[in-house]
Amino acid sequence: MLRLVTLSVLTISSLALLSGCDRSESTPAPAPAAEATEAVPGSGPRYSPFVVEVTGTDLPFEHITFKDVGISVAPDDQEFIYETIAQSLSAALGADQGMSLEARVLYSEDAADPAHHRACAARHVYVDVWHSAESLKWGYSLWSGCGEDDQFAWREFAATSPDPASVDPLTRDIAAHLGRALATGCFTRNC
Repeated sequence: MLRLVTLSVLTISSLALLSGCDRSESTPAPAPAAEATEAVPGSGPRYSPFVVEVTGTDLPFEHITFKDVGISVAPDDQEFIYETIAQSLSAALGADQGMSLEARVLYSEDAADPAHHRACAARHVYVDVWHSAESLKWGYSLWSGCGEDDQFAWREFAATSPDPASVDPLTRDIAAHLGRALATGCFTRNC
């Protein structure tokens, strides 16, 4: 069950939600910096309960969900970081005046359950995200499905702050990639 957590944003930039799934075997291993995490050693990826819901005309997706594949924060700070990323992406999408859309952040306990991501669902974009405190890098990959060819973006870049809560550069970059994917209609690796 989804519960509205916060804001509703109008005029959103291009988005793309196709399918959430368990891609543990097909997800390329993040760069070594992404694997250096202090979060929960040996626990594997974690799924965020915060979902960006997007509505608008002719969008190929309705939801954006997040999988933590190596965010270097203490377990007590994970929920805060997950919500911050979702809220910031929602705001970044709304900052683009190119399209009149609505985005809002929802809380879904189901989204945090790994079993919920075992089958691909249409109209969904999945974001794998990592942050290394040691090398001060953010990284992400965008997926439209469960297969290797469904990865349509992979990026790692220097963080502007050692504070993992400083997510604006990350979410602006994700929003820009989603906008390009919408503009070109390309949500796969081989477009």
